[in-house]
Amino acid sequence: MDQRLNTIRRKMIDNNVEAFLITHRSNIIYLSGFTGTSGFLLVTSMDALLFTDFRYLEQAGEQAPAFEVMRVESSANYSAAAQFISKKGLNTLALEEAHFSLREYNQLKGSHPRIKIVSLYNFVEEIRVIKEEKEVGFIAAAARIADQALQNVLPLLKPGISELEVSYELEYQLRKGGSEKLPFEIIVASGERSALPHGVAGKRIINAGELVTIDFGAVYSGYCSDMTRTFVLGAPHQKQQEIYDLVLQGVEMATRTVRAGQRCDSVDGLVRQFFEKEGYGACFGHGLGHGVGLEVHELPTLSPKGQELLEEMMIFTIEPGIYIGGWGGIRIEDLVVLRPEGLQILTESGKEFVLG
Repeated sequence: MDQRLNTIRRKMIDNNVEAFLITHRSNIIYLSGFTGTSGFLLVTSMDALLFTDFRYLEQAGEQAPAFEVMRVESSANYSAAAQFISKKGLNTLALEEAHFSLREYNQLKGSHPRIKIVSLYNFVEEIRVIKEEKEVGFIAAAARIADQALQNVLPLLKPGISELEVSYELEYQLRKGGSEKLPFEIIVASGERSALPHGVAGKRIINAGELVTIDFGAVYSGYCSDMTRTFVLGAPHQKQQEIYDLVLQGVEMATRTVRAGQRCDSVDGLVRQFFEKEGYGACFGHGLGHGVGLEVHELPTLSPKGQELLEEMMIFTIEPGIYIGGWGGIRIEDLVVLRPEGLQILTESGKEFVLG
């Protein structure tokens, strides 16, 4: 935590930031280690303060030894941070633009009009994108929990089971295997519903010959995993096999070619152009992948809009998909870490398509 705090302070100096108010929970955990649900941080060149209420004072002291714990009556009492920097003779307070409401901004500005308030975007997230080896280990452990949970559920995936039953059993296996919580609502989409990229489980009964897309993850030591597999129950039709093979080729193409220094949109474009050449470009409506860490969606963003350069020790997904309304969809998603020699795949589950 001391190293992370030093990194954020160096970045503050480079950006002429006197004081930085951190309110996003994942960033609070990353910089301090404090996992309570009520509190915020204030960082200056000399001070590191954690403001929280009575319920979390002891926990904060244990989890965040690098921070001085300050009691406030409310986790939204940002005025206490403004008062502190005023006493220190500082004039500027930076906020996390994406995680501070307009109401909170107006209240803070109204109560402390002399303080200049500036907004920062992805200020901590840009540091979090490069993972430490310890973080890689946590994410790999979460991926292993997910892998095992899927293997335990696959024998139950037969015609007649409902999407909800698959989701319930998968959540049970994830929890039993050590997942602290679900990083997102489990997606189980079958038949024509598999064309919905985020089709969460419903009451629909899965029938023989249908596609089933399962997208889920685990959480270990606060860090997330994310994976998707698509199956067909019984012998696949020609079109099902054809599209599955195309999506699998897209995964393998990206995994084989991605290297540090490439821009995110160019990596996405490689697979997108392949699908376009095969006549399915319009059926790939989301990005190729996204970063994973303390949150299941974070930087980098592998999409047509992704401008970041890929760097070693970034962890992200490779998840191409083809979706056809009224027919169904197929997505395959692996979790990877970028090493000097290329991508290391953290998802160990096989990519068998046919069940039964």
